[in-house]
Amino acid sequence: MRQISDYEVYIFDCDGVVLDSNQLKIDAMETSLFMIFDDKSEVAKCVDYFKHNFGKSRFHHVKVFINNYLSITEGNKEQVRLDILHSYSSMCKVLYLKSVITPNLINFMNSINGKKYIASGSEQNELREVFQKRGLDTLFDGIYGSPVSKSENIATILHNENNSNAIMFGDALSDLNAALDNNIDFVAYTPFSNVKEMLTNQSIKKGFPVITTWNELTEIN
Repeated sequence: MRQISDYEVYIFDCDGVVLDSNQLKIDAMETSLFMIFDDKSEVAKCVDYFKHNFGKSRFHHVKVFINNYLSITEGNKEQVRLDILHSYSSMCKVLYLKSVITPNLINFMNSINGKKYIASGSEQNELREVFQKRGLDTLFDGIYGSPVSKSENIATILHNENNSNAIMFGDALSDLNAALDNNIDFVAYTPFSNVKEMLTNQSIKKGFPVITTWNELTEIN
């Protein structure tokens, strides 16, 4: 690991890293499912999968729900998929407008001089629209999201910058894996993580630091 100030490209996940939105999105997905299904056991299995695989795209999650957990006839699967995605997307646009920025993130971002990007599992156009409405888009040099995978989006960022001196900040195993896929450094930001223990253990195992506040980054060498 370099000193934090020595990197030239800084890549942030969104949910649980830039915005305290993890629980809001879990609740939104649960509500979306209950609007269509009334089997509490099936919905609970979907929500549990969603929570423990946070960071993957909603398209991935809904496909898993439909194929593995929900009782749906083959002919209805595509309409159900669209209904879940539409409901969830509508709620996400609202919750993103009210979710708060994680504590001290802005101060940290102001302390670093490199390029700054978002690589998120959230839907890209939706994310860009909301960040523009909130005036947060000016903090970043680019915002990337699904349906393209996080690993591919990071690869695109590194290619466009022609620079691999980069670091990823994430709160999910998918963030760690995306950093590893692209051979860049990683910092686990855990206060809002849904998989805090697993992420902590895997990050330490790979030699990456784990932080609970952005202020800790000034102490990492």
